[in-house]
This record gives sequence, structure tokens and C-alpha cells, in this order.
Amino acid sequence: MIIDMRLRPPARGWRDSKQFTAKGYYPTRMGMPRARSAEERSMELLFREMDEAGVVLGVIMGRISPGTQGVVPNDDIAVIAAEHPRRFVWFAGVELGDPQAGLAEIERTRGILGCKGISIEPAAAAEPMWPDDQRIAPLYRRCAELGLPVSISASTMIGRDTALADPAPVHRVARTFPGLRIVLSHACWPHVMSAIGVAFACPNVYLSPDLYMNHRYMPGAVEFINAANLFMPDRLLWGSAYPSRPLKESVEAFSQWAFEPGVKERVLYHNAARLLGLE
Repeated sequence: MIIDMRLRPPARGWRDSKQFTAKGYYPTRMGMPRARSAEERSMELLFREMDEAGVVLGVIMGRISPGTQGVVPNDDIAVIAAEHPRRFVWFAGVELGDPQAGLAEIERTRGILGCKGISIEPAAAAEPMWPDDQRIAPLYRRCAELGLPVSISASTMIGRDTALADPAPVHRVARTFPGLRIVLSHACWPHVMSAIGVAFACPNVYLSPDLYMNHRYMPGAVEFINAANLFMPDRLLWGSAYPSRPLKESVEAFSQWAFEPGVKERVLYHNAARLLGLE
């Protein structure tokens, strides 16, 4: 069984996002083909591909990132999860420019079926910011109080400046809010060793490298596996970043790595299940 920590389905707001509509979408430059379900924007095909890959649940990360990534309304994501409760759970996207509006959105969405956390992309906000910007602190504080994990998406492809993917500010956030569970989606690639260092120092930080871990030649990928085998078997999370790459191919590529006994099963399922409150 597999939980995919980053799966964007071809439905509602996501269906018309650039991940499905853009020509020459960047993962193809890394030799990653497009899934048939993504090309046809077909939910029926996606469910078939999930079954073939062994993916029992997909986590839809919300996106309110008007700077560079765009906006997918939380209500759209909530409808997808409600229509397919055995297939999806979701993290609500939160706008970072207005702390009070962000707090209100957390309160509004946390009681909606399937909402398991909050998703932010500071580098792609209308005004790009670091993850430790003081305007975000009230959101972190409230999520810590509620026990809601926060996904911080950061990589060289999010925002206009790869420096904003530096995980050092996340270190400061994790130390300031030790009770807050933080998921580093995309794991700050290419700042791989620094992200691993933050996770080493902060037991409340999880790494979810998704497509940056699912290719044997991806620079830095093996270091995530080494970290899981050595000191963080319970905090590495698997994801595909679909539609960036087909699900079955992503699982097969990940399965080529060598793991200590029991670690692979934790990464593919149990770590996410525990984070999401499913076990």
C-alpha cells in the first residue's frame, strides 16, 4: 500500500492548471514522460493508474500562490475529496499576504471532510517571502495549537529565485514551534544536504522529495534514502508530484533503492498514515 503525498488530480481547478495544460512542462526535460491520464485529463484513467501502482490514497496539496504558481480554490479541492473520500485527502492552501484572512481560512477549512493540514508556498506568494517571515508566524502558531501539519513547498521551480528554497529559515520555524509538524514538500531541492541537516536537527520536520527522489540519476536523490536508512526512517514521505510523472514508473524507480529492513514500507505508507492521523 502507498500513500502519495503530492497528487494533483485532473479535476475542477487542478484540471485547468499549468501542470496539466502547459506544453513542455519541466519534468519532461528530465526524461519523465507524461501519464496518459494527465494527457487526457481523465479521472477514470487516473484511478486505474493509481490501482496499478498500488497507490491507495493521494494527498492533494492546496495552492493559493498568486505570485508564480497560480490559485486552485480550496472549495474545488474539497469537492474532489468529498466525491472520492477513499481516494483523496487534502491540505488547504492559504494566502500569506493577509495573516487574518489566512487564519480565517484555516478555521473555515479545517472542519471540512478530508482536510488534514495546511499548504503554503512562501516563495510563490504575491509578495515572495521566506518561510520564517513574521507574517506567517500566526498561522504556524494556530496550526500547532490545532495539531494540523503544515506543508511548505520549496524547490528551485517554485518562485523566481532559487535562493528562496534555502531550508535555513525552516530550521528557525521548526525551532520556534517545536510542536508543529512541518512537511518540506519537494524537500527544498536542490538544497538537499541542507534540508537533510534541518531534518536531522529538528524532529518535527518531515521530508517529502517526491519526483526529486524517484529517479536513480536525480542529483541528491540517494542522500534522502541514506538519511532514511540512518536516522529518519519515520520522517521521509513518498510522493509522485503527479502529473509530473506517471505513478507506476515513479513507484518502480523508487523501488530500485536499497533499504534497511522495514524502512521502505514506512516511507511508502506508514509515515504518511501516521502524519495524517490514519493509524
